[in-house]
Amino acid sequence: MEKLKKIRSNKQNFGKTFNGAAQAAKILTLTAFLGVSFPLFAVGGSESALADVIIASTSWVAAIAYCAGAENIHILAPVDLRHPPEYELKPSDLTTASSARLIIYAGWEMFAKKLAETAGSAGVEVLRIRVSNDPNDIKAEAKKIAELLGTTEKYEAWASGFDTFTAGIWDDIEGAWGGKRSVVNSMQTPFVSWLGLGIAGEYGPAEPSPALVLELVNLKPDLVIDNYHNPNGRPVAEAAKAPYAELINFPGKDGTRTIEDVFRYNAAILLNAK
Repeated sequence: MEKLKKIRSNKQNFGKTFNGAAQAAKILTLTAFLGVSFPLFAVGGSESALADVIIASTSWVAAIAYCAGAENIHILAPVDLRHPPEYELKPSDLTTASSARLIIYAGWEMFAKKLAETAGSAGVEVLRIRVSNDPNDIKAEAKKIAELLGTTEKYEAWASGFDTFTAGIWDDIEGAWGGKRSVVNSMQTPFVSWLGLGIAGEYGPAEPSPALVLELVNLKPDLVIDNYHNPNGRPVAEAAKAPYAELINFPGKDGTRTIEDVFRYNAAILLNAK
């Protein structure tokens, strides 16, 4: 219980994360999602206001940009979507994107091509980043963003604290699951690999066939780790009679907002897997 309290403590104030200056643009506050406020830039702001905005395709991309020291971030895909890459852009999204300072995306979003085309025609700079919840990947991509934005000092201050934070997460999970064998949804493989959990088999992101389910069950996993955003591993867990843990990648669920929140959430799920 102490470990769980430690993991859930010290939440960062996300209200300061994706914020915009009131004098720069009109701000919409989305409060319908679990009582959480997500500051978003309203369409219809002045061109000078939009020129300060950094567009992030999803909450995951936005969270990495924040690690870099970015501010005034507008997230395109609503944070309450279970699978944000499937979001369909609205004309207002394209209007905002065409006047932004920078667009950051992962490249595999369904709307990525349209977003890149809009940026190209408007002369807006675009940065494609690698997204995973391996801390080394997060730091590398955040540093790339920081170098582009000129926020390297902010990034370095964040990175130092992040190293200490992730070391604590690693220790907690090692204590609970060290030496165990897991079957993992491939969308969670980077995070699980970093944790050092033995990966006996993988499935997904597509639904596993009956033959694959049988193959994975025969591996006799101690734990089945699924992906909240496209879950399809429960049949494996039920057949193998193994504990089941559904982890997240995109911030949004249950008030998660930052990369640190995602790590805390996932650690709590793993520590309580049944």
